[in-house]
Amino acid sequence: MSVNYKCVLFCEDIRQEVGGRVSLMGILGTKLLVQDFPLVFPKLCLFIEWGEVKENINVTLNIIPPDGVKMNSVHPTANIAAQQGVVSRSMIVLTNFAFPKAGQYVFEFVVNNEVISREVFAVEKYEPSAIPASKIN
Repeated sequence: MSVNYKCVLFCEDIRQEVGGRVSLMGILGTKLLVQDFPLVFPKLCLFIEWGEVKENINVTLNIIPPDGVKMNSVHPTANIAAQQGVVSRSMIVLTNFAFPKAGQYVFEFVVNNEVISREVFAVEKYEPSAIPASKIN
């Protein structure tokens, strides 16, 4: 393999800063508890870090919903040029992205037609526990 996948961070915005710095806003874990569905993000961003890229590669993101969940097909792709001795980064911004129902969504990264990583993003319905009236002081 001509690339080494390191990690992905999910967040609500990515900002390019002066001097080549990048700021990630609203970093999300890999599990969200939500009250209502669909859960819509004005922007759902993925910040991907690769190791050294030794040859030009084509990266595709596949989002696999839980069984029985229908969602729009999203398959963004990017070409990354070889960068000897440099850690590479990819940034994917999905606008008006919706998780229609609860479940485990798989974000699959494919490089040159080979799956190199699958990251699970769990979205669950938050159900507040009912506190009996006798327990409230």
